[in-house]
Amino acid sequence: MRSRIVTGVMLVFVVLLVLSSASTAKNESSCIICHTNEALLKRLCKVPELGSGEAQG
Repeated sequence: MRSRIVTGVMLVFVVLLVLSSASTAKNESSCIICHTNEALLKRLCKVPELGSGEAQG
């Protein structure tokens, strides 16, 4: 009897885990959308200018 309860609880947990990961992957407001948008990244961060790379000596 106890093993059936434990098996049932584990099965419900696995089903909820699978369903939640599938819905998270379809989320349009995820970090991937923002972090792969080059125009938005350029607007948020000013890229520092690098020198010519020549030494002073």
